[in-house]
Amino acid sequence: MGAQDANAHELMRTMLNKPLYVALREPANLARMPALLEAHLRWMVAAERRGEVFASGPFVSDIDPPGALGGMTIVRASSAEEANEILVGDPFVKEGVVQVRIRKWLLMEGGFCVTVRLSDQSARLL
Repeated sequence: MGAQDANAHELMRTMLNKPLYVALREPANLARMPALLEAHLRWMVAAERRGEVFASGPFVSDIDPPGALGGMTIVRASSAEEANEILVGDPFVKEGVVQVRIRKWLLMEGGFCVTVRLSDQSARLL
């Protein structure tokens, strides 16, 4: 291993290295989306509260409605099979509005900020 490889490996060793599963959502039958949107959102909020969903949302453009381009959900799971078991509970997946392709992903770097103001009991996520 060269010096550059060793340096890169040392940098990566200190990074988060958190395995997660990314579900790329591809539109399948968008005609059913309006009827299932509320159930999908309720399922997503419940999955988030259970700690299964790390982040999720539709791909968007200036001309297409949200969801028309598909979307992405990042799931906390121990395997791709477990991620799939979680996602099949989503009404959009269960009813064929979207199809999902699951890929294992390592969260390495990034960041977020949280501001909590005690004076007015507000919070803001950046």
